[in-house]
Amino acid sequence: MNQKTITNIFKYSIITGLFIIPFIPLYVANGLFFPFIGGKAFVFRIIVEIVFALWLVLMWRDKSYAPKFSWMTGVVTIFAVIALIADLVGLNPLRSIWSNFERMEGWMTIIHLWGYFMVLTSVFMEKKWWDRFFHITLFSALITAIYGIVQYFGGAEIHQSAARLDASLGNAAYLGVYMVIHFFIALYMSSKLWVKNLAVSWIYIVEAIIFAFVIFETQTRGSIFGLVIGVVLALIIYLIKAKGEKTGRIIAGSALGLIIILGLAFYLGKNSSFVQKSAVLSRIANISVTDIKTQGRAYIWPMALKEVFSSPKNAIIGLGQENFNYVFNSNYNPKMYNQEQWFDRAHSVFFDWLVAGGLLGLLSYLSLFLLVLIYVWKSELGAKEKAIMIGLLVAYGIHNVFVFDNLSSYILFFSVIAFAHSLRPSKPIALFQKNIDPVVRDYIIMPVAGILLIVALYFINIRAIQASERLIAALQQCQTNGKPTAALFESALALNQYVANQEIREQLYSCSASVIKSNLPDTTKSAFFDLTLKEIHKQTALTPKDARAFILGGSFLNMIGDYAEATPLLEKANELSPNKQTIMFDLATNYLNTNRAQDALNVLQKAYESEPSYSLAKIAYVTALINANQEKKAHELFGDDPAVFTDQRVISVYMKTNQYDKVIAIYKQMLVKNPDDLQSRFYLVGAYLGAKQTWAALQELKLLKQKAPEYAKDIDETIKQIEAGKNPLDPK
Repeated sequence: MNQKTITNIFKYSIITGLFIIPFIPLYVANGLFFPFIGGKAFVFRIIVEIVFALWLVLMWRDKSYAPKFSWMTGVVTIFAVIALIADLVGLNPLRSIWSNFERMEGWMTIIHLWGYFMVLTSVFMEKKWWDRFFHITLFSALITAIYGIVQYFGGAEIHQSAARLDASLGNAAYLGVYMVIHFFIALYMSSKLWVKNLAVSWIYIVEAIIFAFVIFETQTRGSIFGLVIGVVLALIIYLIKAKGEKTGRIIAGSALGLIIILGLAFYLGKNSSFVQKSAVLSRIANISVTDIKTQGRAYIWPMALKEVFSSPKNAIIGLGQENFNYVFNSNYNPKMYNQEQWFDRAHSVFFDWLVAGGLLGLLSYLSLFLLVLIYVWKSELGAKEKAIMIGLLVAYGIHNVFVFDNLSSYILFFSVIAFAHSLRPSKPIALFQKNIDPVVRDYIIMPVAGILLIVALYFINIRAIQASERLIAALQQCQTNGKPTAALFESALALNQYVANQEIREQLYSCSASVIKSNLPDTTKSAFFDLTLKEIHKQTALTPKDARAFILGGSFLNMIGDYAEATPLLEKANELSPNKQTIMFDLATNYLNTNRAQDALNVLQKAYESEPSYSLAKIAYVTALINANQEKKAHELFGDDPAVFTDQRVISVYMKTNQYDKVIAIYKQMLVKNPDDLQSRFYLVGAYLGAKQTWAALQELKLLKQKAPEYAKDIDETIKQIEAGKNPLDPK
């Protein structure tokens, strides 16, 4: 086999790997934890590692495939380096580097994206490769879109919600931005082929229409706004640039006018039944200042700004990737009681990079957009192609204002960056242009590249995949009627994968609580308890500033009744996130069970006063007041608010404190308003029995039997037991 043939084997093996990458969004790894995330990430990393290793050998065999210097290459590399520095000096370097199963991002993703960019820009030197790459990624996107359309017509399950399409990406927002980018790529390819092959050009226009339909049916407002604004801007740019294309300008002007007319019609008719009955249109029409203020972003964006500019270090280099959870917990706004309780993203790519990398990280990220814009604008592309690619960039940027990024869109973005790089001249890097001894190349560089590849595949991917598979096996055993064993969780943890360990521990806590409350043998319960307690302390030691680690461990111990062990964990969680009511509730429960009633009352008072509109906090505070014999104060604060004093949790406190007369009065009042409330009538029977008013209880049971004859047999049995002097409704 001659040297040229060997070189071609390396070249086409790399190209094959690069052509597989566009199909990654179709892959769902059902055997892994977070199947829509983990499988895609591992496949991407494995392919990139393989093609990168092959490229290292190829570029020493043929200098034309060595990396070329350009401003784009420099900025992409600077971006990756700044991310690494920010991660290493951030709050949790290990988490920043490795991320977790739910996100699969961190610096591991950034360095693989950098490697992907380097290989793309070094191997796709001819325009034909980019055309083929875009053909392939559009074909993959079409399959994904068809999957979404099948979901729309009820032929496939929607994974995330009842109506928002998510296809194989498992998240409507992820599908939305994925389709937005492909919408513009389809238009770009259509424009390129308009003169050469009109039939194929129209195929891409049809594809773009299909993609637009799927975008709207994801109901992702950021993607929809991005699409519309990107199209409008592209039309405007084309009208400005294409001075000699009369027909094209007429079509573009007409399209722009139609969009403006439709926009005005939508604005004027946003309250019409046609708009309000449409799930998609109503989501857009109902956006208001009030709506924005009540969304999570209205709280978490200010948190991000406050934390970043709280110190010069944070402002310059940030807190590291994957650390927004620290910002969220320490700055938690009590008004967010009805929002997600564990935000780990700022729900804006730009805010996320500001938090992760400070001003340096954000500026380096924004520089990628700026350079793509410059490269496209100064390229030899036609007016239509330039307008479309700039529209793509703007649409993607607008989407990213409102949503965090994901691997599928990251891959596409870095593909666009690499494509933009190919539009401008670049200089060979002198270091890689030197001749190298074939012996060194074949017997040193190639074996070293092979060894590094094996090491990377094993330690970055294979062990993490094994941990995910073992976790799934442990959970399957825990969720069935079989005999769960702690050994399965131990085997997953034994792989010592940071990307996996916290998730494994959290799932262990949940399984362990179920086991300890079950009828399984004491040896099994003991094994689970010992392992769980050990892992709780490991996790809190590893992440001593993470409130989540402490509250989940403390909640588990509360749940199984080990209140003394739970107390310091819950107190630490409350210290790290002092305004979160859910933590206060668990801490108050702990105090009540460790004879610290006054401390519980103080904590629940704080929970209520932090946000008085939170009904659960109000009710919890009232129950604490009643427990502390301060019912008078409760009525002074809340009057006789039926939403409070007829709540089942308040009633249960009256029952526990033997205030049956109050319980009887409450249920009687409720039955006056609704005589057919069978549940309240049944509870009234229990209150009568507690108050030793047996005759009244029997009368209510007879009345209940008349109103619910289907339960006559059970009611007769209850009556028989009461007449025998028993209290069948006594929980004791």
